[in-house]
Amino acid sequence: MIDACGRTIDHLRLSLTDYCNLACRYCVPDSATPCGQMIDENFAYHVVRWLSTRHGIRHLRLTGGEPLMYRPLHRLIRRISALGSLREITLTTNAQALEQQAESLVAAGLTRINISLDTIQADRFSHVTRGGEIDRTLRGIEVAVEAGLTPVKINVVAQRSFNDDEIADIAQWGLKRGCIVRFLEVMPIGPLAHVADKHLVPASEILERLNKRFELRAIPGSLGQPATDYAVTGHGIRGVVGIIAATTRPFCDRCRRIRITSRASIVACVHDGTSFDLQSCWDGTSLRVEDADEVLSRAVLAKPKEGPRKQSLTMVALGG
Repeated sequence: MIDACGRTIDHLRLSLTDYCNLACRYCVPDSATPCGQMIDENFAYHVVRWLSTRHGIRHLRLTGGEPLMYRPLHRLIRRISALGSLREITLTTNAQALEQQAESLVAAGLTRINISLDTIQADRFSHVTRGGEIDRTLRGIEVAVEAGLTPVKINVVAQRSFNDDEIADIAQWGLKRGCIVRFLEVMPIGPLAHVADKHLVPASEILERLNKRFELRAIPGSLGQPATDYAVTGHGIRGVVGIIAATTRPFCDRCRRIRITSRASIVACVHDGTSFDLQSCWDGTSLRVEDADEVLSRAVLAKPKEGPRKQSLTMVALGG
C-alpha cells in the first residue's frame, strides 16, 4: 500500500479491546467509562489475513486498552502466526497480567513485547495508573525477558512534574535486565491534549538527563526513524535507549502505519478524527474483500501529510 504522499504502509496496529485494567491519567480522562468493547476474533483473523496476504502488511502490533484482557488472545496469535505472512507479531501491554501469560504467548507465536512503565516508584505508579500494582508490572518485565520475548522494549512517557526526575533511574533499571528503554514525549491526543502542554518533556531534555549518567552514541541506522536509538555505556551496563519525539520532532513523513480500532474502524492517522468503517464489510463469517478493498483505499488515500490534531478519541479508544 502506498498513500497519496508516497509512504509505504506496512505496519498495522490492531486494537483488540478498549478495556484496560488500569486507567493511566494521560490516557484515560477522569470522566471516561470503559466500554469493554472486544473485537470479534474471527473478524480480527480475517482482517489480518487480508491485509498481510493482499496488501503488504508485514508488521502487526496488538494493542488495546489492555490486550492481555482479551480472552481469545493466545488462540488468535496462533492463528495469525500460522499464516506465515508477517515478519513480526508484537504486543503492547501494561504487564499487570503478563507473569502468568508470557510463556504461553511465546508458544503461540508472539515475536516480542512492548511494556509500559512510566515510573519505578510504587506510590507514583499507583497514582498515575489509578491503583495499579507496580510489582506485577516489574515482575512481568522480568518474566518476559526470561521467556524470550526479546528484545523487551520498555515504553516510558516522560512527564514534567511526575517522572522527569527518574528518567536515568528507569533507564538503568531496564538496561540492567537487557531491555531496550524508549522514552516518549507526551502527545496531544483528543480530550487529553492539554496534558502535552502541561507535562511535555522534550527529547532534548530527556537526552540531557540521560547524558548526565551515561555515555550515549546515536546508532546511525536509527537516525531519521520514528525512534532514534542510542548505544549506552556507563555504570557497568551496556544497552540501547531510544527517544520518540513525536511532539517536538513529528515524523509524519515517515509514518508507515494504519490502525484498526476495537470497533472495527480504520484510522489512518492518530491525530485525525476521520475513520472508515470496516465492520460493514463483515458478514459474520467472512470478509467481503472487494468492499473492504474499497474502504481501505479511501482510508489510505486520506492519510494526511501531517497530523491535523483534530482527534476527538482518547488513546485507549484509538488503540495506543
